[in-house]
Amino acid sequence: MVGRFWRSFTAWRHTRPFWGGLLVLLGAVPIFVLPLAPIKVLVASGIAGVSGLLLGSIMAVLAVSLWYTPQTRVVVGLIAVLVSVAAFPLTNLGGFFIGSLLGVLGGAMAASWAPRKVKAVPADEPVAA
Repeated sequence: MVGRFWRSFTAWRHTRPFWGGLLVLLGAVPIFVLPLAPIKVLVASGIAGVSGLLLGSIMAVLAVSLWYTPQTRVVVGLIAVLVSVAAFPLTNLGGFFIGSLLGVLGGAMAASWAPRKVKAVPADEPVAA
Protein backbone atom coordinates (compact mmCIF):
# COMPACT_ATOMS: atom_id res chain seq x y z
CA MET A 1 0.00 0.00 0.00
CA VAL A 2 2.84 2.39 0.83
CA GLY A 3 4.60 1.53 -2.44
CA ARG A 4 1.44 2.23 -4.43
CA PHE A 5 1.00 5.59 -2.70
CA TRP A 6 4.66 6.49 -3.33
CA ARG A 7 4.38 5.61 -7.04
CA SER A 8 1.22 7.69 -7.44
CA PHE A 9 2.84 10.60 -5.56
CA THR A 10 5.92 10.35 -7.79
CA ALA A 11 3.74 10.39 -10.91
CA TRP A 12 1.85 13.42 -9.57
CA ARG A 13 5.10 15.18 -8.64
CA HIS A 14 6.58 14.75 -12.12
CA THR A 15 3.66 16.59 -13.74
CA ARG A 16 4.14 19.88 -11.89
CA PRO A 17 6.88 22.18 -10.51
CA PHE A 18 6.91 20.39 -7.16
CA TRP A 19 10.39 21.39 -5.93
CA GLY A 20 9.91 25.04 -6.85
CA GLY A 21 6.63 25.12 -4.92
CA LEU A 22 8.24 23.39 -1.96
CA LEU A 23 11.05 25.96 -1.83
CA VAL A 24 8.54 28.83 -2.03
CA LEU A 25 6.55 27.24 0.81
CA LEU A 26 9.69 26.74 2.90
CA GLY A 27 10.61 30.38 2.21
CA ALA A 28 7.20 31.50 3.44
CA VAL A 29 7.69 29.86 6.83
CA PRO A 30 10.42 32.13 8.26
CA ILE A 31 8.81 35.22 6.75
CA PHE A 32 5.48 34.29 8.34
CA VAL A 33 6.71 32.92 11.68
CA LEU A 34 9.33 35.47 12.69
CA PRO A 35 6.95 38.38 13.24
CA LEU A 36 4.47 36.24 15.21
CA ALA A 37 4.03 37.83 18.56
CA PRO A 38 1.18 38.89 20.82
CA ILE A 39 -1.14 41.36 19.09
CA LYS A 40 0.07 44.31 21.22
CA VAL A 41 3.65 43.74 20.09
CA LEU A 42 2.53 43.15 16.51
CA VAL A 43 0.64 46.44 16.40
CA ALA A 44 3.59 48.21 18.01
CA SER A 45 6.02 46.74 15.45
CA GLY A 46 3.95 48.29 12.70
CA ILE A 47 4.52 47.52 9.05
CA ALA A 48 7.21 44.86 9.61
CA GLY A 49 4.88 42.64 11.63
CA VAL A 50 1.80 43.02 9.48
CA SER A 51 3.66 42.75 6.19
CA GLY A 52 5.45 39.61 7.39
CA LEU A 53 2.14 37.89 7.98
CA LEU A 54 0.71 39.16 4.71
CA LEU A 55 3.71 38.31 2.51
CA GLY A 56 4.18 34.91 4.17
CA SER A 57 0.54 34.08 3.52
CA ILE A 58 0.79 35.20 -0.11
CA MET A 59 3.88 33.03 -0.62
CA ALA A 60 2.13 30.00 0.86
CA VAL A 61 -0.84 30.50 -1.47
CA LEU A 62 1.52 30.86 -4.43
CA ALA A 63 3.27 27.60 -3.50
CA VAL A 64 -0.02 25.70 -3.37
CA SER A 65 -1.02 27.33 -6.64
CA LEU A 66 2.18 26.04 -8.25
CA TRP A 67 1.27 22.51 -7.23
CA TYR A 68 -2.36 22.53 -8.31
CA THR A 69 -2.28 24.79 -11.39
CA PRO A 70 1.03 24.02 -13.11
CA GLN A 71 -0.08 25.72 -16.34
CA THR A 72 0.30 29.10 -14.56
CA ARG A 73 3.85 28.30 -13.39
CA VAL A 74 5.59 31.17 -15.18
CA VAL A 75 3.34 33.92 -13.86
CA VAL A 76 3.09 32.45 -10.37
CA GLY A 77 6.84 31.83 -10.23
CA LEU A 78 7.60 35.42 -11.19
CA ILE A 79 5.11 36.73 -8.62
CA ALA A 80 6.77 34.52 -6.00
CA VAL A 81 10.15 36.03 -6.88
CA LEU A 82 8.75 39.56 -6.62
CA VAL A 83 7.04 38.87 -3.29
CA SER A 84 10.23 37.30 -1.93
CA VAL A 85 12.29 40.31 -2.98
CA ALA A 86 9.68 42.66 -1.50
CA ALA A 87 9.82 40.72 1.77
CA PHE A 88 13.47 41.67 2.19
CA PRO A 89 12.93 45.37 3.00
CA LEU A 90 9.39 45.01 4.36
CA THR A 91 9.95 42.27 6.93
CA ASN A 92 12.85 41.23 9.13
CA LEU A 93 15.32 41.12 6.24
CA GLY A 94 13.11 38.61 4.47
CA GLY A 95 13.14 36.14 7.34
CA PHE A 96 16.84 36.79 7.99
CA PHE A 97 17.75 36.19 4.34
CA ILE A 98 16.55 32.58 4.47
CA GLY A 99 12.94 33.23 3.46
CA SER A 100 13.81 35.59 0.64
CA LEU A 101 16.54 33.33 -0.70
CA LEU A 102 14.33 30.22 -0.69
CA GLY A 103 11.46 32.18 -2.25
CA VAL A 104 13.61 33.55 -5.07
CA LEU A 105 15.15 30.15 -5.80
CA GLY A 106 11.78 28.39 -5.70
CA GLY A 107 10.07 30.99 -7.88
CA ALA A 108 12.88 30.81 -10.43
CA MET A 109 12.74 27.01 -10.46
CA ALA A 110 8.98 27.07 -10.93
CA ALA A 111 9.10 29.64 -13.73
CA SER A 112 11.74 27.66 -15.62
CA TRP A 113 10.14 24.23 -15.13
CA ALA A 114 8.70 22.53 -18.21
CA PRO A 115 6.74 19.28 -18.43
CA ARG A 116 8.47 16.26 -19.89
CA LYS A 117 7.83 15.59 -23.54
CA VAL A 118 6.64 12.07 -24.30
CA LYS A 119 8.63 10.46 -27.08
CA ALA A 120 6.33 9.25 -29.82
CA VAL A 121 7.06 5.86 -31.34
CA PRO A 122 6.80 5.96 -35.14
CA ALA A 123 4.07 3.67 -36.49
CA ASP A 124 6.30 2.05 -39.15
CA GLU A 125 8.96 0.88 -36.67
CA PRO A 126 8.29 -2.28 -34.65
CA VAL A 127 8.37 -1.91 -30.90
CA ALA A 128 11.09 -3.99 -29.26
CA ALA A 129 9.68 -6.42 -26.76
